Amino acid sequence: MLRDFLQRLHAALRGTAGVEPGRTAPGSNAAAARIVMAPSERLCAISDVGRTRRHNEDLVHLSGDGRVMIVADGMGGHAAGEVASALAIAAILEYLDNTLPGLASGDVEAMRQALRAALHAAQQRVLAEAECRAEARGMGCTLVLACVDGATLHVCHVGDARAYLWRRKVLRALTRDHSFVAELIEAGTLTADEARAHPAKNEVLQAIGMPEGFAPEVNSCRIEPGDRVLLCSDGLWEMLPEAEIAAITGAAGSMHQPATRLIDGANDAGGHDNVSVVLYEHASA
Repeated sequence: MLRDFLQRLHAALRGTAGVEPGRTAPGSNAAAARIVMAPSERLCAISDVGRTRRHNEDLVHLSGDGRVMIVADGMGGHAAGEVASALAIAAILEYLDNTLPGLASGDVEAMRQALRAALHAAQQRVLAEAECRAEARGMGCTLVLACVDGATLHVCHVGDARAYLWRRKVLRALTRDHSFVAELIEAGTLTADEARAHPAKNEVLQAIGMPEGFAPEVNSCRIEPGDRVLLCSDGLWEMLPEAEIAAITGAAGSMHQPATRLIDGANDAGGHDNVSVVLYEHASA
């Protein structure tokens, strides 16, 4: 029953994306080893099951107009993480579809409030579903949502799904992880290198579906033509050093090429988790 419910959600999300995902199965018994969405030269999303997981609980989404981009990383196992990711994205899209058309372009505060409210809508949807489905109890997802409004980029996230801005060969984090080890790094009691091997490295402090401490964080910045925006799950940044991510993100070609290289690089490094990326190149305001 849960699997049927998930398939209906995936079908609905593919319909709103405006692009039918391409699927490949490189020797994996997962239902969808890799999902690729590439509506233009400047925008691409890829989600891959990785080398060790049987199911992909990540989910990516691109809006038809390319303004809204999402990476969700499900938690809960036994397909519940997939359900949480799909429910969260569906709730966010429903809220934004009803809200964004009424916002004036350039109204930064209104946009920030809308994105934060969209994640709260996702939180309520996932909690409600977990309450009525015993097999989905405890499900959740970390999530990063980006929206382009002219020359302004807005990013809203919970957990350790990340957003980066690449500009003139420099990669800058736009999000900070809501995780136990991130708190230790900020306090100066743990280095970034030590965090990679810490036993609690995957312990997030907030996520969609966690009833306590839910506080989505929103950041906004100006973007210039040629800037690239990378959204990703922890399956990428835990596998590759930031310098390598920066080099690949800035590689020449359509966004499908560096996005594919990022996914393949994470898998070549071990592929210990599902790995998802969205890569966007800004053209003009």
